[in-house]
Amino acid sequence: MKNLYSLCVIIAFVSFAGFLVENIWIGITKKYIDNRNMVFPFLFGYGLAVTLIYALFGTPHDISFFGCDIQLSDKISEPLLYFIIVFLCVSIGEIALGKTVEKVCHIKWWDYSKLPLHITQYTSFFTSLGFAVMIVLFMDKVFVPLYGMLMMCDIGALKNAAVILTAVMTADFLHSAYFMYKHKSLMQIWKIDLSGLTLSHRKSIIKNGK
Repeated sequence: MKNLYSLCVIIAFVSFAGFLVENIWIGITKKYIDNRNMVFPFLFGYGLAVTLIYALFGTPHDISFFGCDIQLSDKISEPLLYFIIVFLCVSIGEIALGKTVEKVCHIKWWDYSKLPLHITQYTSFFTSLGFAVMIVLFMDKVFVPLYGMLMMCDIGALKNAAVILTAVMTADFLHSAYFMYKHKSLMQIWKIDLSGLTLSHRKSIIKNGK
């Protein structure tokens, strides 16, 4: 069970990193940051996606395909193949998520239509490229040592952290999904306008995300 608890903590770590990445992106492009449709600073989908990639394809230097090891001839081929796989996963995943939310909740969650080389409004070559680079670097430089460090932790403390974090993220995710389905809009609890550095704190509904 220790490996499962470790993965749960990593999911929380990546989910928090996803929250930061999205706010950095909108902070640069739209000059504000907000709660990203969640109560707590975790975007559960990021953590689940990265963990699923690990389960299906391993890591850049220990690549597998649905559990079957892949041995390539040189040290460059494996990370390159891994990058291509992650790029495709990001692109397909964003389209699938965006289309699903649009159909079920009648929300256009984000729109990359103004970006060059976009594929539908939900993904583009450059956004998928950016996400793929971050994921490959994380899996290569952070995931393995972090997983090893967590495996050395006291199992009691690790279990408590994993259970609490997973419960919080799951409840928050379900609450957000219900809010979107019920109101056909995103939930904005707080927003900081970076252009004027003003803070607004409220629970409201908005039509667009990223």
